[in-house]
Amino acid sequence: MRTKIIAGNLAAVLVVGLVSYFLVSSQLKGQLLSEVDSRIAADHALFERSWKLSGLEFVEAASEQAASEGLRGIFTALDERGQRSRAHARADEVARFFAGRSRAGGPPEVVMVTDADGRVIARNANINANNGDDLKPQLRTLARVLQSGRAVTDVWSFSAGQRKLLQTAIAPIRREDGHILGALVVGYDMSNGMASREAGLLGRDLVFLTEDAVYSSSFSGSLLPALNEALVSQAATQAALAGETSEAWRASIGDAEYVGITSALADATSTPVAYALLANRTAALDKTSPLATILVMTAIGLLIVLIYGFLIGTSFIKPIEQMEEGILAAINGRTDTRLDIESAELGGLAYRINQLLNVITGTPEEDSDGRVSSPPETWGADAVASTPGKVVPAGAAAADEEDPALAAQLAAEPEDAYYERIFQEYVAAKQAAGENVANITKDRFVQRIQANEQSLIKKHGCRMVRFQVQARGAQVNLRPVIIR
Repeated sequence: MRTKIIAGNLAAVLVVGLVSYFLVSSQLKGQLLSEVDSRIAADHALFERSWKLSGLEFVEAASEQAASEGLRGIFTALDERGQRSRAHARADEVARFFAGRSRAGGPPEVVMVTDADGRVIARNANINANNGDDLKPQLRTLARVLQSGRAVTDVWSFSAGQRKLLQTAIAPIRREDGHILGALVVGYDMSNGMASREAGLLGRDLVFLTEDAVYSSSFSGSLLPALNEALVSQAATQAALAGETSEAWRASIGDAEYVGITSALADATSTPVAYALLANRTAALDKTSPLATILVMTAIGLLIVLIYGFLIGTSFIKPIEQMEEGILAAINGRTDTRLDIESAELGGLAYRINQLLNVITGTPEEDSDGRVSSPPETWGADAVASTPGKVVPAGAAAADEEDPALAAQLAAEPEDAYYERIFQEYVAAKQAAGENVANITKDRFVQRIQANEQSLIKKHGCRMVRFQVQARGAQVNLRPVIIR
């Protein structure tokens, strides 16, 4: 019984806990993934605006430097060597200016000053590097700037020992009368750092892509092979390099699943560059980790139910086992056995069982007011078997009336003769009533008589108790006589 109680409660807690976990988990996961998938398009639009805004700020800063007197003074030098020296010095100054800007996160990769034909006069860091190079073939927007006088941004595939993609601002250098003297070219490497800074503004990952490889990204460097495999050959990337914007797609990168959008990078005129904006679907599911609390609480609940069920089950089972042992002892002949059970639930039942044993064994008992009640009289298992269904009052007469003459007569009778006589009279009366007396033995009869005598002596405080056999029709009773 105890096991069934515990098992049932454990099963209930386990089912409720697991069902709650899986229902809430599935609903929350669905909502989180749906939110990530639906927001990627809005994140793409936000990045477009952010990139264009940073480009405008970049061009504005470059135009401000190009309008300075120091840069215009380059072209007042009388000889080429003087121009180169001044251009190099001013390029270094511009590089220091941009290095102090919080947006950049460091100095630009390249600062160059060109003449009106687009040829390099000098650059920062190395006065002789790129001197005289015509930048128009590789930086196509330079010719437009020199012609229109409008500053622009571009992406430049720049080679100086190794190929780099530069986010480039090109601003015209003018005389006071508006005549274009040359151009200022400032380029920042589109590095992993730049990708990480841009990605940090959106809370998404960013990848810059060329036709044959991932150039930079906000991902860990260990994921570069996985990025190349997942994105470079992707049809969406090739379409983006042609100027299109893809629909949302999904890809597995490393151990995570991502949803992303690929598009052409704005103002990448000279060198086609695509970017992929990715949202981590797997990381979004990490927000469901607090749901593990349900499992923890379920485990705690199981432990509580196990302990509580054991205690409650024991409180029921132990009294029942005691009652079973007591009844079994009474069946086996220990008719003096009584149940002593302190239980709010089963104490009443134990009390009624004790009353039943008193009735069967003929033991008087007192109620809560001290009044003595006489249970039906039977004399052991043999007597009960011989008079099934009958009750024999044993103590009422002794309690209510006394006969001094009869008491003196019975007291004078020798004990052995008394027990022999009363036994023979009892058996004869039973036979006369038509009952089977084969199972009534003298020894057990006398033993029961003596036990009841001692009980009544204690109850009434008398010197002796003797019995008389009374036959009333088919019922044979033993009437106690009090001897003072």
